[in-house]
Amino acid sequence: MKIRNLIPCVSLLGLVVLGLPTPAQACGGTFCDGGTQMPVDQTGEDILFVRDGNEVEVHVRIEYTGEASRFAWLVPIQAIPEVTVGSEPLFVALSQATLPSWQVSRGYECLDEDPNSWGSDDGGGFVPADDMAGGGPDVVYEAVVGAFEIVVLQGGTAAEVIDFLQANEYAQDPEAEPILQEYLDEGFLFAAVKLVAGVGVDAIHPLTFRMTADEFCVPIRLTRIAAEQDTGIRAYFLGQDRWAPSNYAHVVLNPLAYDWAFAQPTNYLELLTLAVDEAGGRAFATDYAGASDVVQTQAVYSELWDETEFIAVDPITAIDLIDQQGLANHPLIQVLLLEFIPPPDGLDPTDFWNNIGFYADQIDLGAWDGVLFAAALSEQIIVPGLHAVDLLDAWPKLTRLHTTMSPAEMTVDPIFHANSDLPDVSPQVTTSSQVLCGGDEQYSVDVSGTPTPVCVPAATTWPAIEGMPQALRVEQIPMTGPPQVTLDLTDAALALMATQQATVECASDQTGTGTDSGSDSGTTTTTSSGGDELGDDESTTSPSYDLPYDTSCGCSAEPAQAPLAIGLGLLVLGWLAPRRRRQA
Repeated sequence: MKIRNLIPCVSLLGLVVLGLPTPAQACGGTFCDGGTQMPVDQTGEDILFVRDGNEVEVHVRIEYTGEASRFAWLVPIQAIPEVTVGSEPLFVALSQATLPSWQVSRGYECLDEDPNSWGSDDGGGFVPADDMAGGGPDVVYEAVVGAFEIVVLQGGTAAEVIDFLQANEYAQDPEAEPILQEYLDEGFLFAAVKLVAGVGVDAIHPLTFRMTADEFCVPIRLTRIAAEQDTGIRAYFLGQDRWAPSNYAHVVLNPLAYDWAFAQPTNYLELLTLAVDEAGGRAFATDYAGASDVVQTQAVYSELWDETEFIAVDPITAIDLIDQQGLANHPLIQVLLLEFIPPPDGLDPTDFWNNIGFYADQIDLGAWDGVLFAAALSEQIIVPGLHAVDLLDAWPKLTRLHTTMSPAEMTVDPIFHANSDLPDVSPQVTTSSQVLCGGDEQYSVDVSGTPTPVCVPAATTWPAIEGMPQALRVEQIPMTGPPQVTLDLTDAALALMATQQATVECASDQTGTGTDSGSDSGTTTTTSSGGDELGDDESTTSPSYDLPYDTSCGCSAEPAQAPLAIGLGLLVLGWLAPRRRRQA
């Protein structure tokens, strides 16, 4: 049967899909309404890469909103993969551990001016190629993985791939054909992913692709068709060493260009975006590089999880077991309950599950199957969680690279390599300041190890200096050895700030009502600013997080020749590139 109404409607990169159901809150083992507030990234794309010899794994978080029948995703890949369910809590934990946090440690000369001293605070399947005029690509792999049906297409021309997708009701833009042909010419296959018939979008979960390949990348050529401006891309790497971009620049951000006086998450994103632009539009910054054991795994996997206990029990006992095993807070548990212990029509699901004994006579016993529930629990929650923890245990080093890109810049697929000579990078950047009596504030900003004083008079903002670079350094990182600096703007940044500071003066206002004037023993507070956190209240130190995200597309180190911004709307993710000779 044909795929029904599978019309892709979002780009692969960027926060283009909103409104997915949020995971259950941690509220004493009960099932909760509402979203979970977490100090993690809210926008952008997440991919985790793991390479073990020639074997690679790519974990990708998928984001989508809209009708389930309209979900579609096209994935360029190098080889026939093994596809399994990925772990959503793994991505949450990775983000929590590596979120860039730019903070001000603020002291007050006059204690009564310290705000803290006052207490402030339907049918499945597809149309075979043989049924279409002129033939088409071969279907070399079929699988149902969690909530998804997956087919892998090999061979044929771009026109024939498009014909196959159109025959199965994937909307296409004919201008995409040259880009698809590029991937075919480079030896790529295409995986087409759709939701299983009858499954809602709340069942969407990460996927893991395992295959043999020589290198991997964040492929973006086809993505640019529907990408938004300044799309955020985050790539995580687990391995023995720190990872770096191979054919993109590496950029170090200029802390003097950051608005420390009004530190908030949007400042970091703006600084990153402008610094990448100064580096030519194709560069990554390192948000974190260090030990992988910083990732907290309590919510990723628990030894209490045991699917076998559910096989021979009734639905009421199953709900009790979910509570006892600590599964009630997992993002996918409610999806399984909707299938196996569905609430009666008109009854709120959380009220039903939390009080299931009261509704015993309304339980749909025909929907419950302990054997099938145990199998689904194992496949979608327990096995992915255990594998995620095993990966973190097996690989000592975690790297997080971050960039933003616009469609016009998405003509070269970034590829990456490991370098054992690179130092660790902390996600925390802290600047100290002293608020003088009367409101003037004296900052000390660390610029490549040099404390740099910056005075911000009362009732003014952080100095906006014409010509101040957003990038402190632009580098190329080799396979071995230290970064090779191609553009060092440190002296220029320091000189510009010194010139500006010569025109201002911070002085204590002794007419104030404060005590201990001249003392730096006043209360110290901390205001945080994270990488991609964009909560409704931008002044908060722990902005909200919307789950989950989506990810990226197909790979080449050479520019693509296809037209820009042609509105295909395909979801594309192809991370694995054939080995090619690097240019000297």
